[in-house]
Amino acid sequence: MIAPLASPPPGFDLAPHRTLGRYELLVPLARGGMAMVWAARLKGSRGFEKLVAVKTMLPGMSDQASFERMFLDEATLAAKVRHPHVVEILDLGEADKILYIVMEWVEGEALNVIMNAAATRGGVPVPIGVRILMQACAGLHAAHELVDENGRPLGLVHRDVSPQNILVTYGGVTKVADFGIAKAMARGGGSTEVGEVKGKVAYMSPEQALGAPVDRRSDVFGLGILFHLLATGTHPFRGETDAETFAKIAMGEEAVFPRELAPDFPPSLEQVLMRALARDPDQRYESANALLRALDKALPPSMRGSVADEEVGAFVRSLLGDERERRSAQLAAALREAEKRAEVSQIRSIDNGSSLARSFTDSYDNTAMASDAGPRPRKTLIVAVGALILLIAGVAGFFLTRGQVSAGTDNAAAAEPARVEPRPAPPPPSAAAPAPPPAETTPAATAPPVAETAAVPPPRTKRAPAEKRKNATPPSPAPVPAAQAGARSDVSPVRSPGF
Repeated sequence: MIAPLASPPPGFDLAPHRTLGRYELLVPLARGGMAMVWAARLKGSRGFEKLVAVKTMLPGMSDQASFERMFLDEATLAAKVRHPHVVEILDLGEADKILYIVMEWVEGEALNVIMNAAATRGGVPVPIGVRILMQACAGLHAAHELVDENGRPLGLVHRDVSPQNILVTYGGVTKVADFGIAKAMARGGGSTEVGEVKGKVAYMSPEQALGAPVDRRSDVFGLGILFHLLATGTHPFRGETDAETFAKIAMGEEAVFPRELAPDFPPSLEQVLMRALARDPDQRYESANALLRALDKALPPSMRGSVADEEVGAFVRSLLGDERERRSAQLAAALREAEKRAEVSQIRSIDNGSSLARSFTDSYDNTAMASDAGPRPRKTLIVAVGALILLIAGVAGFFLTRGQVSAGTDNAAAAEPARVEPRPAPPPPSAAAPAPPPAETTPAATAPPVAETAAVPPPRTKRAPAEKRKNATPPSPAPVPAAQAGARSDVSPVRSPGF
């Protein structure tokens, strides 16, 4: 039995935001005799996340082989059932010696919660109750028809068809849950251990209560008890104690006819209900699907087709809309807290040992956690990055300047000929003045010694400066005397020893 729970029980070693594998526990939902159910979050890559339900074994239960086997059987068997009216099993895992089952998230309520809320309003209307029961029949029939990899029937029996294990969503869809004590006949017999799960005596079939072999017709009996509860609000075999209820079921006491408690109940539906509660399995419907068809045929014409999922969902919301809002707010708060924790964890993961990352994390811890928002971490990061860029620019500038100075030292003389002013043309020779001697015709500033030019290695001599110098000399307005031309013919055009 899974009962609603507002907080973890005392001494329970799991707490909200504890992580089991890929799943983060958010809010405790219910607690049973051997397990607890949590709303949890699955986070994937690229921002993917999904809300799921996680069932965990209670502390100490994993030490009991029988309970652990039941837990594993539930995951193994129920995971094979894929039907819209069965809660889907998504994963089975173990973390820190804690077994857990991951199930689809069902936004709804258990049938016992719905019936309790409806009791103050005259009970569940017959058409809505019949539709809920028909969808439960469809889900159980899918489980009963399960086969192995070779196509052989597994003979799966739920054996715990109770209001706590029938969920109705706020959209009006019914789903069968909790195959915790399901038995596959092909896997080890169909005998039932009386009292194996506490609190389930009221929903056992006579053969199950007596420890006789069971098959799918045992679940049909459980559906009959649910139908009686929906129709009248009363258990057909309820005694003052669990032992008295068990005795009434095991000894085959006849169930109370629904119309004795609800005179307006349709007689055609009463016949279907009483056959489902027959003590002899051979007198019951042979399958859940046969019960579904009988319910559909027995429904009065005035009720046929008048109720769909939308009407069932509206009825559930009218009863438990406040509970839905409370749970939604609780989940929203838990998700916000989980996001904050994820942000802090992500920021701390950036810390790779550098002082920049450490200062950024410390700034976030001191500001963002107090106000949920703060620009200081971002400003700190921007300043640090700017300082790093300036440092890199300074180093690069240093090396560039050093390279330019070196290049200028080597090439200063090579660039100098381009700056030499053109030499003015000598005055024309006169008859009275003889031509000057060749050694004095070329100024020392523009004609380096021949020996200096000869010291330059021949492979590195370049002609480009000589051409530029030649082009830079303006043409003489008068012919140059042969003596002067001969005086310049032995001057090298290359001046810099760096080439």
